[in-house]
Amino acid sequence: MTTPTRQITQAYPLIGSTRLTMQDNNLRIEEKRFFQQTAVDIPYEDLLPIGVGHHHFVPFRLLLAEVFLGFGCGKACYTLITQPNQRESAVWLLLILLGLFLGLGAYILQVWRHDFLITTGRGNIALFHSPRNKALLYDFANALRDHTILYMRRQYATVDPLLPAEPQLARLEWLRSLGALNNAQFHQLKTRLLGRFFGAENILGDEYGLSPSAN
Repeated sequence: MTTPTRQITQAYPLIGSTRLTMQDNNLRIEEKRFFQQTAVDIPYEDLLPIGVGHHHFVPFRLLLAEVFLGFGCGKACYTLITQPNQRESAVWLLLILLGLFLGLGAYILQVWRHDFLITTGRGNIALFHSPRNKALLYDFANALRDHTILYMRRQYATVDPLLPAEPQLARLEWLRSLGALNNAQFHQLKTRLLGRFFGAENILGDEYGLSPSAN
């Protein structure tokens, strides 16, 4: 039996990296983009419900501009080779166009998206998606969902019949709305909180008004 991974790291050549780590009380997201680095901690209480999705974006207009810049670089090289009397102006033109070509190419790599999305109650977390890392991404998303649900149950799915029932019922409803409890688990905890007669029918003494109240 394999142990679910608690961390996933993706490195993007020339751009940066993204790392997701399941910590004790939160999910840490660390991103590096060129010379900028950010780190965000999201409490597990804010993550549910967790799902997966995909997002595709191809910058067609930028790609078209890149093609024209590439054509301009080729034209400048042709002029540099075939017209020695215009060599100086051709060199400057080539340098300018080449700089624009490389800069636009780096930007296209940054915005050209084929993302695997982990959807959460706080927002979407985007990771690079490819057939090679597909299984790893789904494994991490499932492990994150399971870990978050277990954390929420440990922290909030406890009941005490000796304490006021209303706030505890509200907490159980909240957990069910997030998907941390299914209907069977919710009703089991509700019965444990309100007593074993909650929801029962044909209770002994009911015909005389002596059965315990569900409230």
